[in-house]
Order: sequence, then C-alpha cells, then structure tokens
Amino acid sequence: MHPTFGAAGPLGGAEDAFGEQVPLADEPPPYHSVVLQSTVEPASTSGRDTGSGSYGVPANSEFEIRVADPVRQGEGVAAYVSYKVLTRTSAPGYREAAEVIRRFRDFVWLQKKLRREHPGVIVPALPEKNVVEKYKMTGEFIESRRAALTIFVNRVAAHPILKRSPDLQLFLEASETEFGIEVSRSGMEDPAVVQGAAKKTLSGAVSFLKELSHTASNLYHKRTDDEEEEAEYLKIRVYVYELERHLGEAQRQAGRLVRHQAELGEAVKEFGAAMGTLGRYEDAGLVGDSFGQLGERAQAVSALCGQTSESLATSFEAPLKEFVRTVAAVKKVMARRSAALAAYQQARADVDARRTRLAKLRGTPGIREERVAEAERDLSAAQQGAEAAKAAYEAIVQQMGPELDRFQRERAREMGYVLRDFAVVQARLSGDTARLWASLVPGLAAAAAGGGHGGATAS
Repeated sequence: MHPTFGAAGPLGGAEDAFGEQVPLADEPPPYHSVVLQSTVEPASTSGRDTGSGSYGVPANSEFEIRVADPVRQGEGVAAYVSYKVLTRTSAPGYREAAEVIRRFRDFVWLQKKLRREHPGVIVPALPEKNVVEKYKMTGEFIESRRAALTIFVNRVAAHPILKRSPDLQLFLEASETEFGIEVSRSGMEDPAVVQGAAKKTLSGAVSFLKELSHTASNLYHKRTDDEEEEAEYLKIRVYVYELERHLGEAQRQAGRLVRHQAELGEAVKEFGAAMGTLGRYEDAGLVGDSFGQLGERAQAVSALCGQTSESLATSFEAPLKEFVRTVAAVKKVMARRSAALAAYQQARADVDARRTRLAKLRGTPGIREERVAEAERDLSAAQQGAEAAKAAYEAIVQQMGPELDRFQRERAREMGYVLRDFAVVQARLSGDTARLWASLVPGLAAAAAGGGHGGATAS
C-alpha cells in the first residue's frame, strides 16, 4: 500500500530515488531562481487539446500534466537535470493539484514498473538516453527531452488502463522523500533483486538450457512457435517490423531536411551580407539601393529559414522520432508475447516428459513406491506450472488485441496531424519567401529600365 502523499518536499531528501544518500544543502535556493530556461510550451505540448486536432499531448478530460522548469543539479559526470511535474486532475482519489520534482530516471522507473505490472499493454515510449548530449547539457537537448517527457506522462495518464495505476499516482503526487522510499521498497520486491545475483545466474542458465532444448525440438519436428499464433496477429507483427524500418528512414531524412533548411538560412544570410557590402560600394542611385534592398530581403529570408528549421525540428522530426520509439515499444510487447508462448510450450513439453517418466516407473517391476510418488509430485508441479504459463500467455493475448487496435488508430490519426503541420509550415515558408522577393521586383525593374546610375567614378 502506498503512503498518503503529502506536499512536495525539498529537492534531494535524505535518499534519492534509488535509496542512495544525498547530502542536503543548508538553505537551497528557490527552485525558480535556478531554472535553466523558460518552458512556455507550444499548444501541441502544453495541455488539453484545442479541438482542431494536433500531435503531442492527447486530449484528456481528467488530467492536465506539465513537465516544466528544468534545473541542472550537480557537476561533472554526476550532473543531471530535474524537472517540475505539475498536475491538475479530476480523477477519483487524486488531489486536484500537485507539484513534485522528478528527474529522468524517475520517469524510467515509472515506465519499467508499468511494463512489469501490465505485460500486454503498450507502455508509451521515453526519449532515448543520450549519454553524449547529457554531458553537454545543451539548451536544445534539455528542451527536447522536457517536451518528450511531457508527452510520455500525458500518454500514460490518457491510457484507459495505465491511468488507474497506483504507480502513476505515486509518481505524480508523492514528495521526493516519499517517492524515494517507495521506489526503494519496490526495488526490493523486484524478483530480479530478491533472488540475488547467484540465483539469477543459475535461473538464467536453466532457462537458457530449456530454451535450447525447446529450439532443438522445434527443429527436429520441423515446427515453429508461431504455428500456435493467430494468422492475423502474425500479419500485424510483420507490418510492425516493416513499419519500424520505414519510419526510421523517414526520421533520418527528416533530420537531413531540418539541417538543410538551417544551412540554407545561413547561406542566404551570407549572400545578403555580400549584397549589402556591394551596395555600399556602389554610388548612390537605383543600382546601389537595389543591392542594399536585396541584402535586406536576403536577411529576412534567412530568418524565415531559421524559424522554419526550428519549427520542423519540433513539429516534424521530433514526432517521427517518437513514432519510431512507439513502434519499438510495440515490439517489446510482442517479444513478451513470444516469450510467454515459448514458456508455455516448454512447460507442456516438461509435462509430457514427466508423464512419460512416470509411466515408465509404474511399468518397472519392483520399483519403490517412493520413486513413483516423487514422480507423481513432479508431474503435478509441472502441470501447475503449465497452467500458470498458459494463463500468463492468454492474458497477454487478450490484452494485446485492443492495444494493437488502439495503436493503429492513434498512429494513423497523429501521423495525419504531423503531415498536415509539415505541409502548413512549407506553405507558409513558400508564401512568405515569395512575398519578400516579389517586393523587390518593382525597384529592380526600375533600375534595369533606367540603365542604373552607379559604380565607381573614373578619375
């Protein structure tokens, strides 16, 4: 049971999110005084849907969550960025408003916990952990991560199953001290932690041998695990793997387009500067003025290209990156389904082997009853294990049906938003650029008609 969540405590309590001792400052400065930058968010990532439809934070009548005010904590390799997570909600059991401090690994903890508790659910994706950019701590990196974290936590809160998770409430409402205590407790309850390194290694070796035996049996009998899967699901799986490949290429090309737009802006800027210099070299007159005006327009077009590059990075390249991460999250769920099916098949093979052994023992003259009784117990345990493995696999299958439908609907809708916004950005750039260049035409035509009056005067 989670503790009653109080008000957010000071950043960095006696223990951090993983139970490590963290020194407390005697009088830490106010949080707002060390915020790295303003985080006034665009409409697509700042809250509720405006009704026109856009990519980013999903429409949610219960939750409004913002990740804001990044603050750099520590120095060197131990440095990290903390964020304010501000929540307003009408969900039953929640406080109406909450404000807590979280860092990136707290979001990672929430994602891992949700995946463990809901194996058939497609848990929203987090931004990748870029070690190089982390140490650089550039404003661009911090802002892109903040925006991605906002989308992540809002997608969790909009999910019909995940939004009811007590772990989400813990994340959104618990003070730093309470959150650290609960995270440490949940870590101790993790089977991977409880069983210890030696048992984990032994368990992994046994699982590997069973899987190897299962694979060898499939090869011998010329069968695959997929024979027990539904044909429609296998089609979707192939589609998802192909989708990941094509989305990855689209995202790479989007990155090239963003860089090209920025480089074009710089080139036009340099061209404008050269035209301005040339105009100052000319004597006063139509030609000299025309060069000067051309330089001014080029500077304005350069600014448009820079703005467009930034807009494409946030409204086109970033969404495509998130689509790639979302598909990877779908693949994780599919991998768990395949692992559950393989475990069930191995459990059935184990039952068959133990049943065969029991039959041989019963047919052996003079066999001791103790050995038969032991074999019967082994068979019963194997049957119970097979039933448990079957239930686990069927639970994932049952959950994945609506999850895949939801994924496909949301992906199609949001991809439509992203492509629409891309077209709008390109149309706006083209229109504004055309108007700027067109405004030069009358003056240049006059200069051409007049033959121009300028140039250096011969001595």
